[in-house]
Amino acid sequence: MARFVITDPQDKTQIFEITASTVSIGRVESNDLVLNHRSVSRHHARLNVLPGGTTLLIDLGSLNGTYVNGRQVQEHPLQDQDRINIGMFELKYEFAHRQPLHVEAASGSGDFSRLVSVPKLATALKVPDEAGGASLRTTEERLKALEQENKALKLLVGVGNTLASILTADEIMHRVMELVFQMDHVERGFVMLLDEKGGFRPAVLMYKDDKLKNLGRGVALSRSVIERVTTERLPLLIRDVEEDERFSKSQSLRISGIRSAMCAPLIYKDRLFGLFYVDCLSRPYAFSKEELSIFSVVAAEAAISFDNARTHEELSRRALERRALERFLDSAIVDKILASPDQVHLGGENQIATILFSDIRGFTRMSERMEPHQVVELLNEYFSEMTELIFENGGTLDKYLGDGIMAIFGAPLAKRDDSLRAVKTAIEMQRAMTQLNRKWQERGQNALQIGVGVNTGSVTAGNIGSAKRMDYTVIGDAVNLASRLCANAAGGQILISESTFAEISGHTPARRLAPIRVKGKEAPVEVYEILWDGPVPGSRDVIISAQA
Repeated sequence: MARFVITDPQDKTQIFEITASTVSIGRVESNDLVLNHRSVSRHHARLNVLPGGTTLLIDLGSLNGTYVNGRQVQEHPLQDQDRINIGMFELKYEFAHRQPLHVEAASGSGDFSRLVSVPKLATALKVPDEAGGASLRTTEERLKALEQENKALKLLVGVGNTLASILTADEIMHRVMELVFQMDHVERGFVMLLDEKGGFRPAVLMYKDDKLKNLGRGVALSRSVIERVTTERLPLLIRDVEEDERFSKSQSLRISGIRSAMCAPLIYKDRLFGLFYVDCLSRPYAFSKEELSIFSVVAAEAAISFDNARTHEELSRRALERRALERFLDSAIVDKILASPDQVHLGGENQIATILFSDIRGFTRMSERMEPHQVVELLNEYFSEMTELIFENGGTLDKYLGDGIMAIFGAPLAKRDDSLRAVKTAIEMQRAMTQLNRKWQERGQNALQIGVGVNTGSVTAGNIGSAKRMDYTVIGDAVNLASRLCANAAGGQILISESTFAEISGHTPARRLAPIRVKGKEAPVEVYEILWDGPVPGSRDVIISAQA
């Protein structure tokens, strides 16, 4: 069994077990082994495990090259203990050889979390004497047994107190390992967590002291042991003796250099989070069955902490999603999206939508005569009023553009009457401006007017931006035309395209204007003006067709 022991730029150590015949290595998520640093190329290198066990490392034309034991290589057959440098990462290649093992499983149920709340925990973990329950023969033996029980209980109390408030998986792994190092003879250990695909994430490997770390002896846990722990969900005690007949058929029962080890599943409420492993390199039979029980309880406490961390991460993620969506959408629509996320595709897709642009006419000139705080106050009042109208009509606030607004109707959630709701919003915005102007004029401010453009057509909708910032928006020719219509609309005017008019014809009064030429279009564009000083679109008594 082969592995990489990986040291990242922060000097943290991880383990990657090589189980496939081909392993891709690079910076992007599509690789099997992801080394997320800009010093690593997107697709940096590849491993090919050839028949006979040879592992060939191949550089894929990377920018910074691939180095083995200090020499740059294009292709190189790896040997045990080779050191590979890929960008800022060091990968030590380890190949473990077969050694005889004896593996014992604990008895009882695999869900050891129940032990944590058992009142008689001390009794459950009490170390019996070799006579099978007879009285200890000497005071010295009794004191030694009590010391062991006291140490175990202190460890378990420490686990509960330490992990109670930790809510990140990485910190849980490190704290648990620090606590387990209090057990006698534990020299190193690691935690492997299940990923979303059902495989194991690279483990965090820790040593009790630097002397052991400098020995460079890697961990190569048998896949047979992994499968047994995950299938039976029972902790295992591994000893350095003759082969166990229960594993006689296994072809991959290999561990590099261990004398004793313990391995336990991380389980809580029937959910498997991963594996917890510790070992001793210096002595055989270092761990007893009683210590395996203590180790299992620690693993159970860790599993509870992992469950709490996952729950906290999920709640935090949902809160962030809600805050992000509420920047653009009404709360009722946000609830629908979060309740049925499969119905919404934010990754990018083509769909029909109606786009609304509005802009305050002459605002730049007027703002030059105003104090900065007055400009901000006026814009905030204007945007608050208009945004509320967009949300009330089921629209998506795409962005503020200086003193302008871009809104979408039909993305991310589409409705049959998106065009009508967009036009209704435009009319209500014009009417709201009348009310705002009255208020502003009473305060001695000048009246403002807005022009609005609306168009319906095919757009590409999705999260667009960079790795550091992405926003949900729409792009395409239909968006550009809506912006051009807004630019051509006079103050107090609503211009709509022919496609939008076709969707709303018979529901709101409109008149055809002379075609206009807009940037990006060779032929003149048909334009209609909404006659908004009348009943609101959607009212039962309004059925007026276009006026010539």
